[in-house]
Amino acid sequence: MLRRLVFSSLFTLLAVPVFAQSGVDMSGMPTLPISQPIAGRLIVVYRRPVVPANADVLARIAGARTLRHFAHLGMTALSVGPADEARALATLSANPQVALVVHDRYVTASTLLLNRLPVATALDAGDGTNSRLDTSVPVTRQSVMRAPIKPRSAGGSPIGTAPNSSTGTETGGTQPSSTSTATAAAPTYDTLYNSPAGWAVRAAGGYGANVSGGSASGPWSRTLGAGVRIAILDSGVDANHPDIAPNLALNLSEINQAVLASPCDDGSPQDQSGHGTWTASLAAGALGPDTGNVIGVAPQATILNIKVLQRMPASGMSDTAAACEAGQPGGLLSWVLQGIDDAVANHADVIALSLGTLVDISTGEGAGLKAAFDQATWAATQAGSVVIAALGNDDMDLSTGTLVELPAQSRGVLAITASTNPDCAENLTAGATCSPGPVTRPYYSNHYAALNAIAAPGGSYPEGPTEANNAAASSGSSGWIMGACSSGLINTADGLPGAGDSLGCFNLGHAGYVQAMGTSASAALAAGAAAILRGSRPDLTAAEIVSILRSSATVIPTLAEPQLNLAAALAQP
Repeated sequence: MLRRLVFSSLFTLLAVPVFAQSGVDMSGMPTLPISQPIAGRLIVVYRRPVVPANADVLARIAGARTLRHFAHLGMTALSVGPADEARALATLSANPQVALVVHDRYVTASTLLLNRLPVATALDAGDGTNSRLDTSVPVTRQSVMRAPIKPRSAGGSPIGTAPNSSTGTETGGTQPSSTSTATAAAPTYDTLYNSPAGWAVRAAGGYGANVSGGSASGPWSRTLGAGVRIAILDSGVDANHPDIAPNLALNLSEINQAVLASPCDDGSPQDQSGHGTWTASLAAGALGPDTGNVIGVAPQATILNIKVLQRMPASGMSDTAAACEAGQPGGLLSWVLQGIDDAVANHADVIALSLGTLVDISTGEGAGLKAAFDQATWAATQAGSVVIAALGNDDMDLSTGTLVELPAQSRGVLAITASTNPDCAENLTAGATCSPGPVTRPYYSNHYAALNAIAAPGGSYPEGPTEANNAAASSGSSGWIMGACSSGLINTADGLPGAGDSLGCFNLGHAGYVQAMGTSASAALAAGAAAILRGSRPDLTAAEIVSILRSSATVIPTLAEPQLNLAAALAQP
């Protein structure tokens, strides 16, 4: 059974559709609900757009209290009592310094599909051993099973986690063949890049400089992104992960648990969901010895971790531990805006937003939210930040109605759709194995022809090698995308923070790597490409970088949107 996990939708808590039949039935994908405003929490958008010196006075006159000023965006977050909300809205809206007032909203992270896996009989039992996998156990849990994201060998080590000290090579399940020449002392780092599992990073332009696994020359021969700052606005990152730690320079958390409490997260910058670590590793996973097993598109770029979402419990479950395990990253719109403001304040060259939701702009609140995000993203662009956002995973043509995806359809943003792996063409038939084929837009990706979006790898079925699918395992290819994942807080077991433990990689426990798919990957990979272009051409403005990425993208007959082509972007005069 396949399950769809919700891990990125700005403004809305999404239902979890179930693909219970033998294949994947796209007709069962639900229409997403529009989120509701949060009573008593307001966001004021000023006209100039600058926060006026008398902003606190304006709030007091309206009967409200200032929570945060977003100085670089020209906005303020306020709180107001229920009895005073109507008067505050009217008073603030009538002020000539105010452009509009909207309610704060709940937000969640972008939808990711995680690999279907066999169930582990006794994973990490605490005795220093790892058990075999029992593939006869059916999938019955609401979320992905607690099992390694890749199959285990008889020795029990997940792929890419336990080097064999006697041979210098990795133990684990079927190892994808490397594109580099095998040697007796093969490195035990970057092994997932230097294999079919690294296809997405290479397709996004992450190759060159004689790095084993890709072409000897390419974008990396120009720059590896050193000196470029990528702000990851997400669920945080795992600061101790070897693919993240070498490039991590800023750890911020916008989470305020006094406003929105969660038993599943401690509110620190540490990723206790997995989504942020995964996207950060695709954008800027480190390269070289002692840096883990994946490489990002900009492997020497600086990561600015700005946590805007925390792990929230799933609804409808009475058991807190189970609800947290099945939960998703969530937070407040005001936290996302504060994250953009802090990214600008910390001179982010690129802002990566694997976040998005549908907003109905035929309503006053929806139109106001669109205008607020237009101001925020345009301000970031004018400050020099390239803003990149996922277009979403709802299989929607966004040109057919009044729904817009924010922030992907906001002013100055480069929207990103998903594309598939040519070595594992999309095939939604149950039990399908990888075969070469055309690059296409995967079944889940939102799209809008007039938006000038570009496509980047997001992945699709077949899932490729698992012990449950030995035929696919022989090829080593996968339609899915491998990335780093969070192992939770250091020196903790898997469990609730209140008990002294922490949650980590989605609901796989403290796992170091995960295979998944979605436009979250596409946006992160494109953010890495933008960082390489900025590193090669620091004279370009943010708008010029977006323009070059669009104009250099490759038109493919089988793909509606042009495909990201970093090499061609670097070649433009």
